[in-house]
Amino acid sequence: MVAMPLEETPAVACRVQCLQCAQPFDAMSAPWCRCVTKTISLACPQCAFCLCKASQAAVTSFWFHAPQPLIERRRAEQRRRAAPRMRIATKMVLIVDDDEEIRLIAEYALQEMGYATATANSAAAALAMLQSMRPDIILTDALMPKTDGRELCRLVKERDPSLKVVVMTSLYTGTRYRNEALSRFRADEYLAKPIDFAKLQKILEKLV
Repeated sequence: MVAMPLEETPAVACRVQCLQCAQPFDAMSAPWCRCVTKTISLACPQCAFCLCKASQAAVTSFWFHAPQPLIERRRAEQRRRAAPRMRIATKMVLIVDDDEEIRLIAEYALQEMGYATATANSAAAALAMLQSMRPDIILTDALMPKTDGRELCRLVKERDPSLKVVVMTSLYTGTRYRNEALSRFRADEYLAKPIDFAKLQKILEKLV
């Protein structure tokens, strides 16, 4: 939704140009898009076009070159969206990922689907949380430092075979790796990254 390069001014303004209408605007005061299936991004104040509709290369390039104040503004918005909301949720999902941005995106999307959420930044933290809580489903990244998500799944299943675990990863998405996760590590489902939240919703509905 915005063209490169960005232009940062001393007043913490960040002038960008919309890829659709070509009009310039200040990214530091522009509204956020309402997309929940991708990383949130800015919406052009003139035509409402958002970066989520651009190519993945454009999205990656934009945020790679974005000034730190704009990145912090986006992170604050992600935290705001992920904050618990007053709604009735009968099922809980524990999100386990060492990437805070992934946790925030998943937390917001799952709450929009009507699930209560809890998060952990490592397998060790998740196992500690399971001492005092029992989620309906664990959604865990496969590749994390120290104990990874597949091993977390195996440990969880040893403690409670009925607890559902969905393993997600951006690597090794082939059939052989998926079968290994489902059989050797006893995962209930396997989900490729970047997360397709429509597919995730169908998986969760099936498992619960």
